[in-house]
Amino acid sequence: MTVSLTAILLSCSSAWAAGKGGIGLAATRLVYSEGEEQISLGVRNTSPDVPYLIQSWVMTPDNKKSADFIITPPLFVLNPANENLLRIMYIGAPLAKDRETLFFTSVRAVPSTTKRKEGNTLKIATQSVIKLFWRPKGLAYPLGEAPAKLRCTSSADMVTVSNPTPYFITLTDLKIGGKVVKNQMISPFDKYQFSLPKGAKNSSVTYRTINDYGAETPQLNCKS
Repeated sequence: MTVSLTAILLSCSSAWAAGKGGIGLAATRLVYSEGEEQISLGVRNTSPDVPYLIQSWVMTPDNKKSADFIITPPLFVLNPANENLLRIMYIGAPLAKDRETLFFTSVRAVPSTTKRKEGNTLKIATQSVIKLFWRPKGLAYPLGEAPAKLRCTSSADMVTVSNPTPYFITLTDLKIGGKVVKNQMISPFDKYQFSLPKGAKNSSVTYRTINDYGAETPQLNCKS
């Protein structure tokens, strides 16, 4: 008797990262600029002998499938040591003109079972989820200028980081008073409050951010 079990593993993919064999994506984030007909995302099968069934869709921040995007092909088999392009097209109503809008691109990969085997088999499906930013035309300045515009204020036991820009800004290598703090993404024209870490020398904030290519920017000191 053969029993097939499928386990779904959620992961944040790094570019072409697929371990010793599996599915990798060509980017860690996507930017869809207003006016583009479509954007693309490369998908690679690094396994030497296992084909995968690939299924892709776009989600909203509340984890619902978005009907505003079409991905082609939505479902296909990716053979060993091969790659393919997902083409993503926005077909929805106009979005906010004064800021970015956040979505997520989800790519699920299910390994194929090519031979019947006696006993139990376990097929592990991996699901990679990366951010997709819809970016309107005519924003006042490029993303590269946004990180330095963050502002920080402090109280007795809290530090507030304000994002006055139209961009989603992901803080990495974040330290408050010399103590490491968990990475955090701050939405456009929003703020986030951090508890002052135990043992922090002061309320000074240093950080890096993530650019459009998934790379870290130079370290900055947050201004008040």
